Amino acid sequence: MDSAAADEARALVETAGVKALDDLVVLRATGDDVRSWLNGQVTQDVRTTEPGQATYALVVTVKGRIITDVWAHDDRQSSSDKDSFSLVVPRIALEPLSAQLDKMIIMEDVELERADARVLTVQGPRAVEVIETGLEAASREGVWTCDRLGAGGRDVVVGTDAVESTLERLVAAAKRIGGFAVSDEGWELARLRRAVPKLGPDFGDRTYPQETGLDARAVSFTKGCYIGQEVVCMLEARGQVTRRLVQLRVEGASAPPQGVKIHADDDEGAEVGSITSSALDPESNDAVALAYVKRKLAERGQRVRVEAAGAIIESIVGA
Repeated sequence: MDSAAADEARALVETAGVKALDDLVVLRATGDDVRSWLNGQVTQDVRTTEPGQATYALVVTVKGRIITDVWAHDDRQSSSDKDSFSLVVPRIALEPLSAQLDKMIIMEDVELERADARVLTVQGPRAVEVIETGLEAASREGVWTCDRLGAGGRDVVVGTDAVESTLERLVAAAKRIGGFAVSDEGWELARLRRAVPKLGPDFGDRTYPQETGLDARAVSFTKGCYIGQEVVCMLEARGQVTRRLVQLRVEGASAPPQGVKIHADDDEGAEVGSITSSALDPESNDAVALAYVKRKLAERGQRVRVEAAGAIIESIVGA
């Protein structure tokens, strides 16, 4: 990974970075019952969202395992408008998510359809400035507050015919304040530095919310019922997960591929976990990675080994 990716990753948390999130798709959810119905499908509370607000949540199975994460965008322009949501989800989750949601529409007045739209994002503390200078007021109806990396941000949902022109305007606005158009490599480095898990490599249908640390930002334990709530709440009450997702710094090494085993840093060297995703950080010449490790070792500063390299746990995701 070259220094350009490091510059882009820094912009995403210090100024502003712009990227087309081509791995995401948009589902439109409408109808008189859509708000109460959606609240029964996701782990976060969407009963009182404000127009333009994006809520980060999970959709889980009846056994509490994760189908996908989702950003539920309140599409209304004002509180007097009829309820409508855009569900922004990873493309790889579209089929299982649609299957689950479709079967949960029974007597409710709810319609779900795939939108002919794509998601652009502006992330960083100066994201609002980029939006205001890059887009005319009439073009901001598809803009929502959406903090993907913990430094502030906005998503822009646009029709496929407007992607290129909108992206050009946003990139030009970002460059005027020292920001960047962000590549896949820059985005990956930023999310790993910020310990943001990704559906597919870092979590999925074999993981519980508490293992991933996503329960801290994507699960409400005070809302009404939703599919899988009983299992998720039982895990929270009993604390029975046996592993946790952590951020690792692998010293002086190339980025270890997914699945590489992690071992205890002692004479026995027992296997204690495995890598889920990683990237070489050109600013430190170490690899930054996410990995599952046994819960008893999930402590900041804990040393472990990844193949022949030493590694240290930098943080516990969600802690």
